[in-house]
Amino acid sequence: MWCISNPAQSRYVWRMLVAALLCALFSALAAVGVRFGHLTGVAAYLLAILPALPIVGALVVTGAYLREETDEFQRNLYIQALLGGIALTLSMTTIWGYLEDFARAPHLRLAWVYPLFWIFVLVSFPVVWLRYK
Repeated sequence: MWCISNPAQSRYVWRMLVAALLCALFSALAAVGVRFGHLTGVAAYLLAILPALPIVGALVVTGAYLREETDEFQRNLYIQALLGGIALTLSMTTIWGYLEDFARAPHLRLAWVYPLFWIFVLVSFPVVWLRYK
């Protein structure tokens, strides 16, 4: 999926862009709301959940793309890259958890797991793609 070659990919890119922009906007709003609104209790929890909603939406959009993609080869490549991203994310977070427990490594903030997943998907995709060259 290095270039947009069909309508399903085009829709996916636009939907993911909207989700990313909403996540950034909601994160900024939540940060400002907590800092200057001095929110506590249920309001703080609801505001903290707000930036995660576009992330959930992005995961739904990814599933929709896989359903809409008619090219089985492209779909298979993307699924393999997603699996590589999942495997690397689970490996990294597990290793880091043990480093925290036994070697006093600094705490990994959980908000970084989702961006790391997509970084690992990006790392996995060329590896998967090269297997078919």
